Amino acid sequence: MDGPNNGSRMDRDRERTLVDRARSDAAAFGELYDFYLPRIFGFVQRRVRERSVAEDLTATTFQRGLEAIRSRDFRNDAFGGWLYRVAANSVVDHVRHGRRLVDLSGTDVDGGGGDAFAAALDRDELRRAMSGISASHRQVLALRFYDDLSAEEAAAVLGCSRATFAVKLHRALAALSGAMRLERPPRPSVVTADAREPIDAV
Repeated sequence: MDGPNNGSRMDRDRERTLVDRARSDAAAFGELYDFYLPRIFGFVQRRVRERSVAEDLTATTFQRGLEAIRSRDFRNDAFGGWLYRVAANSVVDHVRHGRRLVDLSGTDVDGGGGDAFAAALDRDELRRAMSGISASHRQVLALRFYDDLSAEEAAAVLGCSRATFAVKLHRALAALSGAMRLERPPRPSVVTADAREPIDAV
């Protein structure tokens, strides 16, 4: 279970309370809006080219959010994850209408949750490795490390369970690790004068 708000996540109990209140209280929805607006906008803008388009898609996302909250059948489970899912669908709809999407294959994968991960890697090597793995693996890595989504939020975007997302993330990291090994040149070998067998150079 998520802990208290650490600046990038809203406390789950607080979120549920606000969603319940937002059914009839504009101020409660305003608090949700203020918290998620920069996060949803950033998520969308990283995937579309024009700022104005990102603003429109973000506005549409929150409009749908308000409509959903005020409907009787809305499930108050994880509003943030649901918002990311709506935003992702809005981006997909935008692309289907012939618009362009930013290619995330060169992503540094160094969102707030991935600083240590990225810091240990050579950036050029990482970019090349990212371009060498599947689009589905890139999407999983981008959601988790570039967008800094929680497992629950990323699972909501992909429409899968947290357990399934964990499997997807494990496979994506394994694919990236394999691609990075291919990017690294083999270590030079030297031949000893006696045994005539190659050994790794130090």
